[in-house]
Amino acid sequence: MTQEENRLLNKSAIVSREITRLAGEYNKTIGHIAPVMAQLTKAENRSREYENGSFIVLVVGPVKSGKSTLVNLIANAYVSPTHFLECTVRPSIISQRRAGEECRITVFTSEEPTNRVEQIDAIIDTLRGIEKEASLHSIKKSQFDLTPENIKEKVELGLKESLSSETLLTSITTPGGKLMKQDVFIIDMPGFDGEYANIDNPVYDTIAQRADLIIFVQSSNSAISKVSGQFLKKLADNNKDVPVCLIHNVFDSSWWRPEAERAATAQDQKEFAINEIRKQGFNIDERQCFSINLGMVHDGRKPAYAATPALARETAEYERIEGVLYDRVINRRDAMRLHVCLSRTRQQIEKTLAAIDQETARRSLLAERYKHAESEFAKTAGAPDLLSCLPPVTVDYAVLNAIVRDEARRRIALVDTSNNHTGNAAARGIVEDFIAECENSIAASLGRVLSLDQKEEALYLACKSRIGDIKEAVVACGAQPAKIDIERIALDTIPSVSLSEGIDLRLLIPYKTMIPMIVARFGGHSAEDVVSYINKTAESLAGSAAGDSGHTEGYIAKEGGAVKPLLDQVNLCLESAAADYGETCLRYWQQSRDTVLNDIIADKEAFDEETLELEKLKEALQKTILQI
Repeated sequence: MTQEENRLLNKSAIVSREITRLAGEYNKTIGHIAPVMAQLTKAENRSREYENGSFIVLVVGPVKSGKSTLVNLIANAYVSPTHFLECTVRPSIISQRRAGEECRITVFTSEEPTNRVEQIDAIIDTLRGIEKEASLHSIKKSQFDLTPENIKEKVELGLKESLSSETLLTSITTPGGKLMKQDVFIIDMPGFDGEYANIDNPVYDTIAQRADLIIFVQSSNSAISKVSGQFLKKLADNNKDVPVCLIHNVFDSSWWRPEAERAATAQDQKEFAINEIRKQGFNIDERQCFSINLGMVHDGRKPAYAATPALARETAEYERIEGVLYDRVINRRDAMRLHVCLSRTRQQIEKTLAAIDQETARRSLLAERYKHAESEFAKTAGAPDLLSCLPPVTVDYAVLNAIVRDEARRRIALVDTSNNHTGNAAARGIVEDFIAECENSIAASLGRVLSLDQKEEALYLACKSRIGDIKEAVVACGAQPAKIDIERIALDTIPSVSLSEGIDLRLLIPYKTMIPMIVARFGGHSAEDVVSYINKTAESLAGSAAGDSGHTEGYIAKEGGAVKPLLDQVNLCLESAAADYGETCLRYWQQSRDTVLNDIIADKEAFDEETLELEKLKEALQKTILQI
């Protein structure tokens, strides 16, 4: 091994160890980020390809260029259908059979055809021995004998049938010619300019990335075209340093022309192709570019035509070409593979970095959406103060006191001043009626103040308004608000105003004896007494008049009196209802916020940690590229 090969080998080993280390380390933290990890895994596989020792030759060219004929010559067996119609419509991988094994056709079929690129990549790694067969998930493998009949049935499918088939590719083992020694794999690709071809198919990308050598086949009737240039560019984008060989298949259709003229035409066509290939940046050596009639070689190998001089000369030329390619490429492949392996590894790292950038950009957008959602919900954060929608529950005690005093004056006006002999029960009844009428009048005055239905309605509407604000926040985040049924709250009934508890009639109205006579009666309560009882009751309830000296507060306005406990009860009910409605709003806010934020980023803390890990991986890969 030369000094240059040793240098490349050491560099390859260092890069491979580093990428393997990164793949193992970051698989633990961001292994579920499939787009990045898939590219990183590919980078790891690319860096290890040299260790495997296998060598992939990719045979490509336009439809009907003789590509399948060349593949059959290299394989030394009929493995690629040849016909005047388009035949090769999906990739085949041809390799030399192992000692003691029979030649086989292996058909790989996908049970989940939505992931064809990764599956084909895994199949190639398995065939090369880089991965174990157990890694072929959702892929079925069927084997058949290598016979022309099976080639026709399993490989040469109708175009439309092939395109709709779940078959990924076929692997064929053959006796192999000189170029298929030492773990050389030949990949026979579909013509890229056929009726059903699609060079934008990602399958072309994944196979192009694996080639150690490209053999480009063109013919006199199927030379390099615009589509050929597009395909070459695709190859260069995926594997820019891979060496290219050119086989110009000479169709001797103008046999009537002088041989020198025909040879000059073939040479011009070959040189044109070489220049076009170089324009795409490929490393193509003219010593690895040949003109030959592949059809004549094919016929020259048949016993019936072996003695034909022209065919024998062409067959000998093909064997010479095989020897040149073997000596210049296959036999010296180690340094070439080291160089290509490092180049492919670098390209794959760059694709991994692009995947990281794409994932980081996606996460940046998610983080912005998350931040916007947090800002929208912050506008309605916290428990709402729903009581603020209600006016203060207060009472004008002067009005209530005036009601008592007015009623007292009315009652006094009704007292019979000529009757000074009112009995105990009657006197008590007059005062009780006065108190009852005051209660009715005060209750009527306090009706709206103590009414809870209207206040509950106001709280309910305030709750709905807050829910509406939360829904607007959800919509502003681009989400659909959840439905909610607000349960109405039934408030306790406030008891009627009771004034009797503030008056002790036993002390207010003394017991007086009544002396019945035949004609009249004597004793009892006089009219002045009854008026006094009414005035004293009014003063106990309403307090002394504002203009009186020594003003006192009556039972109506006192703490613990007739009205304030009712007001306290009203306020407690309203506070409780406001708290319940507020809790409804708070729960809906929390549920809405959690749903919206979780739909954007399920676990923000883990998301931020993963984003940081992506940045670290990017930095590590950038350093690794500098080592290549």
